[in-house]
Amino acid sequence: MHNLRAHFRINSPKVIYETIDGETVIVNLDTGNYYSLDAIGADIWDSVGKGFPVDHIIDDIACRYTGEREEIDRDVRLFMNDLLKETLIVPLEPGTVESESANETPVRSTPAGVRSDFKAPNLQKYSDMQDLLLLDPIHEVDDTGWPNVKKDDA
Repeated sequence: MHNLRAHFRINSPKVIYETIDGETVIVNLDTGNYYSLDAIGADIWDSVGKGFPVDHIIDDIACRYTGEREEIDRDVRLFMNDLLKETLIVPLEPGTVESESANETPVRSTPAGVRSDFKAPNLQKYSDMQDLLLLDPIHEVDDTGWPNVKKDDA
């Protein structure tokens, strides 16, 4: 597990994502897998996208959600490891522009007294559309075009 001062970045252009109504959907274009994040996972993803170090992300989540600090710390780091294992994020090299601007503390505004309960962030992985997402529509289709995949000549 990477240290708490570590910075990460979203593994773009290999990874694309969209956040709609608090849920983030991520697609890994190299593997064809896609993922769904719950609200807490989406908050962490947003902070990673802004280049904040892991310790700042943990502090931010601890300020925004109620729960035991040790549990939040452990679960956020486990979630970050899941993102790393799926190559959705990659370590950010020290001295890069992104890592230097990320030394700022994230500022989140939550209405006074309104904090949701912390639940371990969840990375849902889906591979049911892997074949379609990995299909190269220019080179791997038959003469009739998309979405008709070229048959292997055996």
